[in-house]
Amino acid sequence: MIEIAIFDMDHTVLDIDCDLSWKYFLADEGLAPPDHRAEAERFFDLYHRGETPVDEYVEFQLREFVNRSIEEMKTIADRHFEQRVRKYIFPQAREVIDDFNRRDIATTMLTGTNRIIAEPIARSLGINRVIATEPEIKNGRFSGRISGPFLMKEAKLKSASDLCASENIELERVTYYADSITDVALLEKVRYPVVINPRENLRTIAEANQWQIENWQLEAKSASFPRVREEIGKVLS
Repeated sequence: MIEIAIFDMDHTVLDIDCDLSWKYFLADEGLAPPDHRAEAERFFDLYHRGETPVDEYVEFQLREFVNRSIEEMKTIADRHFEQRVRKYIFPQAREVIDDFNRRDIATTMLTGTNRIIAEPIARSLGINRVIATEPEIKNGRFSGRISGPFLMKEAKLKSASDLCASENIELERVTYYADSITDVALLEKVRYPVVINPRENLRTIAEANQWQIENWQLEAKSASFPRVREEIGKVLS
């Protein structure tokens, strides 16, 4: 029986990369230099090759956080969500999450994106818990560094394992929805992996392991959702 449903964020529940849209939004608002758009694109390509230079990436993503208050950054993040992100939420993601919530199965967003950006998205989807990269706060203001690990690859697996240990639940009772080659470490460990719109490198692995593959679209009429509900129902029974 599934007891926790974990969702990656970018390109899993959203048809967008929020770290990329965040930098475009900041540049458009005059809060970041225009050349940050091209730099964000470079990091995006590196991420999908599994080659993210973590320290460099974190410094770049949190540059506009430095010396700003929590309230100020939450306000900016809320504007980013409403103006750039909300319209890119997959309707199938909403339906699947709503279904888990109706079944009283805990839902968790697990993302490498920082918490300030991720929380408005999780709230909109009705997700119970957010596990995200945590920006460091000193004296009520962001330092531009992170507190704890950058959540990618094995760090995501450890976070999921720690969550399960805290709830006295085995990973065998977890389902994980994800889209990226960087998610394989956790996909391999859960009872019910679901891969969303995978690129060829992840699709090959998913097919070899007979993981469920879903093709979600913004305009779709949830054609794949009945099969998702049926398969989840088998596991829950």
